[in-house]
Amino acid sequence: MLGAGGVVGQAYQAGVLAALEREARWDPRDADIIVGTSAGSVTGAALRVGVPATDLAATTYGVPTSRRGGALLERILPPDAGPLPVPSVRSLLRPWNPPSPALITRVARRPLAFRPDVAFVTMLPKGQVDITDRARALDEFIGDAWPKGLRICAIRRSDGARVVFGREGAPTAKLAQAVLASCAIPSYFAPVTIDGKEYVDGGVHSVTNADVLKNEGLDIVVVVSSMSAAHGNAHGPDGFLRRSVHNRMEREITRLEQNGAAVIRLEPGGESRRVMGLRAMAEDRGPRVIEAAYEETRVRIRSIPFIASLGEPDRATAAV
Repeated sequence: MLGAGGVVGQAYQAGVLAALEREARWDPRDADIIVGTSAGSVTGAALRVGVPATDLAATTYGVPTSRRGGALLERILPPDAGPLPVPSVRSLLRPWNPPSPALITRVARRPLAFRPDVAFVTMLPKGQVDITDRARALDEFIGDAWPKGLRICAIRRSDGARVVFGREGAPTAKLAQAVLASCAIPSYFAPVTIDGKEYVDGGVHSVTNADVLKNEGLDIVVVVSSMSAAHGNAHGPDGFLRRSVHNRMEREITRLEQNGAAVIRLEPGGESRRVMGLRAMAEDRGPRVIEAAYEETRVRIRSIPFIASLGEPDRATAAV
């Protein structure tokens, strides 16, 4: 599971996954299923097209990559994308949407599943920043093909329902479309239209969405959650958010464990949280975040009793 977290979250994921590859000697690309949400959809797509985790860290850190990994990154990363514009408070003052008929119908059919926070997001004004160009290279590289074992979470804007692209029964989408949809922060980035429906950031439903794997019969699930805090222990300005994300993740993990999966939780410790700061889209923190995430994961690996079984042939059902 690769959760949301913006640019800083991607750096955290790169550091964690590089540590798993080097220190635990497990290649995340070998996971049977990769689930990505928002920032995690970018990381997951890169892994599935063949980029090693160490090269994801290297390119963010600004050091040379492997020849193959570097060639793949050149094919899928946007050239000269430039920094993203900072959203203004004025953007939230645009007219909001009334509850849609689809939302009202969904609530009437499943009142116990009603989520006020998700319903709130469906009524926000549309985002205006178009990020389509940032996935153009990926689209040109992979086209209509869908990598095996990749799931990408997004939210249908009309009613707030979670959609897992790549899973059986989900709408057909190009990989680039699904990644864009999963990353479309509500009221900031423009929604992404797929098969006539608008979609926004999958983190609206859950930052981790770990429960989408509850019926997959997996032996081991690795959850990388950049927006929570190790053991739910976080204070400061972002403490409430990180504790909330951790608590929701734990509820999702409980469902996985009830179905027999062993779960490895990898969340930012104190040093990672310090260098990550409060701005998820800060593009100048990557190297420090990677260093902290790598070191914390290296130490954490020593205390996970079943970490070595990730690479065993009969444990080939691990998911990240």
